Parts: sequence; C-alpha cells; structure tokens
Amino acid sequence: VKILTRPYEEAVFSMEAERSSNAVQAVENLVRKWFDLPNAEPEPVQELTELPPARRLQALKPMTYFYISLQIAFIGGLILALPAVFYQVWRFIAPGLLSREKRLMIPIISFSVFCFSIGALIAYWIVLPLGLRFFLALEPPDMTSQWAVDEYIGFVLRLIMGFGIVFEMPVMTLFLAKIGLLTADRMRSIRRYAVVGIFILGAIFTPPDPISQILMALPLLALYEISIWICKVSQRK
Repeated sequence: VKILTRPYEEAVFSMEAERSSNAVQAVENLVRKWFDLPNAEPEPVQELTELPPARRLQALKPMTYFYISLQIAFIGGLILALPAVFYQVWRFIAPGLLSREKRLMIPIISFSVFCFSIGALIAYWIVLPLGLRFFLALEPPDMTSQWAVDEYIGFVLRLIMGFGIVFEMPVMTLFLAKIGLLTADRMRSIRRYAVVGIFILGAIFTPPDPISQILMALPLLALYEISIWICKVSQRK
C-alpha cells in the first residue's frame, strides 16, 4: 500500500510546497515594499515530511483495508504469474504451430513481459504523478480534497494494469506480421479507425475521466506508429 500511495504523497507535498512558497514570497514582497527594503532571496520553506491531516487518505468502510489487501494480492499475483501463464499458453498452442512459428514464441514471450513492465513503470513514474498533480490543482482554494483510500488504490491499479496491457501492442504486431496476418500497408490504411479505437481502449482501461484517457491514448498513438515500423521491418526479414 505504501508503494502505491507514494505518488499521491509526493503530489501533495509538491502542491503544498508550491502554495507555501508563493505565500511566503507574497508576504515578503509586501513588507519590503512597505519599508522600501532591497530585494533578497526568500528563506527556504521547510519541506513537509508527512501528509497534513486533511490530506490523508480516508477509509470510509469497516472492511476497506481487507478489500484493498485482496485487490493488491490479486493484481500482484497476476503480474508475477504472467511469464508462467504465457508459457502455459505456448505449450497449449505449440502443437498446432509450424517450426518457424515455434521459434518465435520464446522471444515473443520475453518481449511481452518487457513491454508490460515498461508500460506499468511509465504509468507509475510518469502518468500517475502528472495525473494526480493535475487533479489536486483543480480543487477550489476554499476546499480540500479528501480521497477514499480504496478508490485511490483501485484508480492506481487500473491505470498500471491498463498501461501494461496496451503496451503489448508491438508484441501482437510482431507476432501477426511474422505469421503473415498483418502488413504495414494494412495498418496504415486503418490508421484513422485505430485512432478511434485507441481512445475507446483508453476509456475502458483507465478510470472514467478524460485526463486519464488522454494520458493513455497519447502513448498508444506513438505505439501504433512504432508497431507499423516493426511490422515493416519484420516483413523485410
């Protein structure tokens, strides 16, 4: 839980520090103007080491932490089991594959795990902090947001899983291109429909807000163009 809540804490610390810095600077400038004092560098604002009470995540139900533990255990177990799941799927379909297709499976499984990890890391280290900072900045000055911890954990897990899944696009493209079911020209011809589909996927795999959808759709659009290049290179070989 601590790992998943760290981006929220960092976003709160950043916003509170910015507000405190602006307030101190404004007061100092006013005093210096009154007394006609020369400008000077402001004193550094003490950094927060823990969340203010009003910013702490709230547990609103008696069994909140029990459900959170189950949710984290399920998602974490699913991620850790992905290599074994892919291997069992390969063993199931291997008898029906040609020899050249069998040789592709181990590299594709390894590449798939790599792409999922990259997508999850991008969601955690880049998209999540940006999204949280944006949402916190939207609150009115006279209000303080108090988020439910189960809603927050669900938001984070859906975002990480969604990014991990959609980053499998180059893997699927490589596999389909290698077995002759997909070409670069075909992907270019359906690009406009792919853009619509990407935004629909962003709405499905992310929490129901347009910012998360856009944050997922933009990397997907880049991945689609990369997939076209991968498809083109694999066809040459």
